Amino acid sequence: MACIDMSAPKGRPASISSLLLPSPSVVVGDSMRDSAGKVAPLRIIAYDANNAPIPSLEVLFFVTDSAAVAHISNAIVIGGPRQGTLHVIGQTDGVQTTPVAIPITAAPTSFALSGKIDTLKVPSAGISDTTSKSVGSEAIAVTLKGVGDTASLGFVVKYELTKAPATIPSTIPGVFLSENGTNPSSVDTTDAGGASRRLFVRSWLLADQAVRAGTKTDTAIVIVRTSYKGAPVPGSPIRVVIPIIGTIAVP
Repeated sequence: MACIDMSAPKGRPASISSLLLPSPSVVVGDSMRDSAGKVAPLRIIAYDANNAPIPSLEVLFFVTDSAAVAHISNAIVIGGPRQGTLHVIGQTDGVQTTPVAIPITAAPTSFALSGKIDTLKVPSAGISDTTSKSVGSEAIAVTLKGVGDTASLGFVVKYELTKAPATIPSTIPGVFLSENGTNPSSVDTTDAGGASRRLFVRSWLLADQAVRAGTKTDTAIVIVRTSYKGAPVPGSPIRVVIPIIGTIAVP
């Protein structure tokens, strides 16, 4: 929760959510849109002392920048004529959210794979080794650019693992997408460098002994996509094929 007031009387908010954005950013000259590409407003959810949502409370939104690069109309963020960052606070019944920074960014015109995808060589230290020495990974980085090769910030990029080598049953995944190798994650948001996720493979969970031993190559396929106004950005989706083979880990 963004704010909590345990002394709030009945019918008044004891807490409120953080500022809820339909999208992480707004394109110059456009309005903030949801994941389906439709213009959508900012929101706040207020809760009573029993943590139940309170309907029909007046919600206000304030821009804290003295020289704002966008404005708010009917709770909808509308981008101005130039790029920059807008800082917004939400409020209901006197309870405020923490400020949120919203990039006002260039409209995306191209989506591309960044760098070269190499064969993923997964170290294998034996069936009993379940440490990081027996885990391999390959980065899947993409760029999202606008006119003039300007980075388009704050766009959601989705990664989908559509094919993977067979793995033995386990409580943890043998082949998965992640940012840190611990928690599965298939979504990233673009910054100045684009977006990225890594494909991780735990060698001790590979079902094919030949792949694990390095005498056979298998493949994983990842589909990467992003959109603007509900339509794919040119270049999306990207189909990434990653060859996978086991190697003998160095002690």
